[in-house]
Amino acid sequence: MKLRIFLAVLLMIPVIENQAQITQVIHFPDIPVLGYGDNSYTLNATTSSGLAVRYVSTDANVASVSGNVVTVKKSGFTIIRAFQEGNSSYPAAEPAAQLLVVTPKATLTVTAADKTIDSGMPTPVFTYSITGFKKGETTTVVSGLPAFQPIESNLLPGTYPIVINKGTLAALNYDFHLIDGKLTVVPSTSTPVINAGDTVLKVFPNPASDFLFINYDNTFDVSVFDVYGREMIRLNDVSNEVKLSMDDFDSGFYFVKIDSTNHVEIRKVLIKK
Repeated sequence: MKLRIFLAVLLMIPVIENQAQITQVIHFPDIPVLGYGDNSYTLNATTSSGLAVRYVSTDANVASVSGNVVTVKKSGFTIIRAFQEGNSSYPAAEPAAQLLVVTPKATLTVTAADKTIDSGMPTPVFTYSITGFKKGETTTVVSGLPAFQPIESNLLPGTYPIVINKGTLAALNYDFHLIDGKLTVVPSTSTPVINAGDTVLKVFPNPASDFLFINYDNTFDVSVFDVYGREMIRLNDVSNEVKLSMDDFDSGFYFVKIDSTNHVEIRKVLIKK
């Protein structure tokens, strides 16, 4: 009887030793590409033993790890390593690793400001604004300046694009999205200087209601613009005087432009209905 018990105990020893040597394996899924502004990501590695995993980032300046949560610090890449040191029942697992890439996919929107000038005035100084900062950052993280496409001077009334390019703009953790602005050129409201020998323009009555008369002692082209620079009427090769109907005009200010040989004048008129 005692011999049988002794043999049974001996037979159990290999079973106990075999249980202590069960290998555990870490399963560590791929980490998606993160971007600046993605504040954190929860790691989800598991072990075949069910024991908890410990993580380490090889570059805590890019992303640090606390528990199973990665906190993004800046763009770049780091290796996240997963460990399980084992216990009395399981030996340490073979470490696993995944690459974490943080791209500068946060985008700053750079918008050219709209401008309005009188016809004949110099091109204005173009300005812009930047929005879309992450983590409470401001324009202090941006260096350089955008570049604006040149616009010719002495533009006729109308609208023109203010084209903005990236220029020397740079920011460590951002890309740039550029939005063009709009330059509106309105007919000049200034009163021209008439020198001796110049022809004389007469626009009457002012205010006008039904009709507007334009008298000029030469052949000329005439245009009428609204305050947004839209051409409402255009007549070419008018001789001395023209009578314009105001039936299709709403009440408000308009600009009359005459263009004769070597001479351009613009007058501001008020239409009252």
